[in-house]
Amino acid sequence: MIDRIVLKDIPKKPGVYVFKNIDGEPIYIGKAKNLKNRVSSYFNKNNYIGYEKVPIMLEEAVNLDYIVTSNENQAFILEANLIYIHKPKYNIMLKDTRVYPYILVTEERYPRIKYVRVKKEEKGRYFGPYSDVKFVKDVIEVLQSVYKVRSCNRNLERKSKPCFLYHLGKCYGPCYTDVDEDIYNKSVEKVIDFLSGNISEVENYLNKMMIEYAELKNFEKAAQMRDTLYKLESLFEEVAVEYKNGVNIDIIMYEPPVYVVLIVRKGYLISKLSFTLEGKLNDFLHQYYIVRNNELPTTILTMYEEKVDEDILNFLSEKGLKRIEKIGKNSKLYDIAYKNLNEEIKRQKDLSSSLKLTKEILSLKKIPNVIEGIDISHLQGLYTVASVVCFENGKPKKENYRKYRLDNIKIPDDYESIKAVIKRRYSNYSLPDLLFIDGGKGQVNSAVEALEEIGFSLKDVDVVGIAKEDERIVFPGEIPDLHLPLDHPVLRLLIYVRDETHRFAIGFNRRLRTKRYERTKLDQIPGVGPKRKKQLIQHFGGINKIREAPIEEIAKVVKSQIIAERIKEYLGEE
Repeated sequence: MIDRIVLKDIPKKPGVYVFKNIDGEPIYIGKAKNLKNRVSSYFNKNNYIGYEKVPIMLEEAVNLDYIVTSNENQAFILEANLIYIHKPKYNIMLKDTRVYPYILVTEERYPRIKYVRVKKEEKGRYFGPYSDVKFVKDVIEVLQSVYKVRSCNRNLERKSKPCFLYHLGKCYGPCYTDVDEDIYNKSVEKVIDFLSGNISEVENYLNKMMIEYAELKNFEKAAQMRDTLYKLESLFEEVAVEYKNGVNIDIIMYEPPVYVVLIVRKGYLISKLSFTLEGKLNDFLHQYYIVRNNELPTTILTMYEEKVDEDILNFLSEKGLKRIEKIGKNSKLYDIAYKNLNEEIKRQKDLSSSLKLTKEILSLKKIPNVIEGIDISHLQGLYTVASVVCFENGKPKKENYRKYRLDNIKIPDDYESIKAVIKRRYSNYSLPDLLFIDGGKGQVNSAVEALEEIGFSLKDVDVVGIAKEDERIVFPGEIPDLHLPLDHPVLRLLIYVRDETHRFAIGFNRRLRTKRYERTKLDQIPGVGPKRKKQLIQHFGGINKIREAPIEEIAKVVKSQIIAERIKEYLGEE
């Protein structure tokens, strides 16, 4: 437990304090107007009442760091940044119930538009989060059709052949030709304006261009504008909800720990997001708008009328928020918001019950909020690979998925492969609540042996598997197998994890084998060197396409009728 002696040198100035554990990891981060007074309060047991985590946190903490700032506002921002980076276990954290994507407009000479899973260090303007990836990709497609802003990662320092989007008239092609920067940047500004909520301008533009092209009897271009307009209208048709004055609003509906956010921009409901948070509205506002730095609207409507902390309110007001108020029950959006909240509460209860039942049925040490699954794949004895998938609160968390090539495993051996990936994975990453192995008793025992070799035991993590032949759940050592009905929620959860690990591993293995197949097949053909091989793959896209192509087309690419005939002969018909 941390000693009061740490108080000796702490100044009476504003700043951020960080409690750390024995490994030097931050376990709690806070801000203060007066660092000495705030940290001193942790050593007064009367302050623990109603805060059960405080004594547990102090028991685990062995060190304290602090950073002095010029004023309280700086401390406020620094605290948010540090919490976002380190995610300390005793800070209240906002958890996505799904992975919500963003649209990024990059900051570079010719900016790109792209979708990203999370906000990273990449410079640019982030828009979102949005409800799903398909919506984001459809929006990007519309914007490229209208404004021709690039989405590729090509090096613009070297000019190259134009991409398919350039030929379709959906990209200016700065990788291929010189593009006027002013014209390009005006298009980028219009993209940003659209993503900020000005959807009507794109609709007006498309309508205008469709009429102009039709008058010029350029019916092909007019049809393109019509199709793009239809795409735009279909994207927003189902979620379009007009709101007075077309202002930007976020509606926050909640019954802790469930929070639902409806994002309205310029009169359109563009996103519905769900989160869990063990805290009150103040905590949510702090996490969502300050720690995560999500876009702030001019108005926030909340389900209940609650007093917001002055420092949070001041910060949000400085960033452009004009008001926070309770949403009226007669509002057009209230019914939509309330239905979404109830659906999410029901979903969370069902999921929570399944996880609790999993703990009871499998006699686990804790509720398996974090499950990681491991599968080994070596199709036809080639390319032994492993996949690690992660489930958080019963749902896939794909940004935590990992692939491992096990090139040192020359002969297929599931036991040694599992040992190898376990050591590589958990020598660098923390253990989950439950480790799932795609395999029977032997594979599960191999996983336990590998954990023991790197200093862990079954006291640190539960390990289970599923025997493929009859879907029975297997445990390490002498614990008897468990047979559950196929429709049992616990077995269905484990099968879900199993199927995901298998899919992920097989996909990785097939990609490696395809690359090897293409390399060896083409390399066996006399007269096809590295240059011709590259030309063939770039032109046709793969072996199967080359095999299906007529000799005449192949001859045009390799510039030789004899070589083309030889290629067809070597590849043959399969």
